[in-house]
Amino acid sequence: MKQFAFFFFFIAAVAAAPGRSYYELIPGGRVVGGILAEPHEFPYVVSVRLAVFNSHICGGTIINQDWILTAAHCITETFLRRFVIWAGAHNFAITEPSRQIRDVDRFSIHPDYRGGVNPSDIAVMHLSVSLVYTPHVNNILLPESGRHFSGTSTLVGWGSTSPTNIPSMPNILQKVEKPLLDYATGEQANGGSGNSPLAETNICTGPLTGGIAACSGDSGGPLLIRENGQRMQIGIVSWGWIPCGSVGRPSVYVGVSHYVDWVKDAIGAN
Repeated sequence: MKQFAFFFFFIAAVAAAPGRSYYELIPGGRVVGGILAEPHEFPYVVSVRLAVFNSHICGGTIINQDWILTAAHCITETFLRRFVIWAGAHNFAITEPSRQIRDVDRFSIHPDYRGGVNPSDIAVMHLSVSLVYTPHVNNILLPESGRHFSGTSTLVGWGSTSPTNIPSMPNILQKVEKPLLDYATGEQANGGSGNSPLAETNICTGPLTGGIAACSGDSGGPLLIRENGQRMQIGIVSWGWIPCGSVGRPSVYVGVSHYVDWVKDAIGAN
């Protein structure tokens, strides 16, 4: 029987037995197997942080100057639902003139999300003060409704870089190239039909050879493709297997194209 747990990194570190894999939500720190992003290479990526501790818990992306796209579990699995956003960030260890800090004054969670691992793990956050667009702060391009994708993608985040049960959290934004898996391959890698919460609105990435994966701290952040010279967000980091980068285990994302109409309605109605 699969053991399930929420993917807050301190729970994973304590509860995971060596050599044992189970799937979990992916919230807060570096991409396993990644490399350093260039400074401000991804100006639409933000750090979602707990206001009381000013600590990074998740990633997110800028939809427009007032709204952030992230994973629903970044909100629901947090005790104190008071958040701040760091936009224009690259290196948490230094004071960056490019950084814009904003409070989140409200959020909307997809109505089909009921907590835990769920295909509708998507939410939007509204900022108390609008962002100012600069070369280091700008919005992401979202896909048209219902599109499917194949080929190579890019995962970006400040998530744990450790392939073990003990997280190692970076200060500098990470990136890694990952192959997109077709649905049948992703379903089989997650135990086959009926044995995982995977749905056709999810996206899975490899490689199934291990060593490259989203991890704790990457949740809510983007999975990107390049199209016509522009980056487009096709996925939101949602859940995966512990230890991160386990052989035969994919990373799982919310497929943005299946929810883009809801996103437009949510940010238009609030």
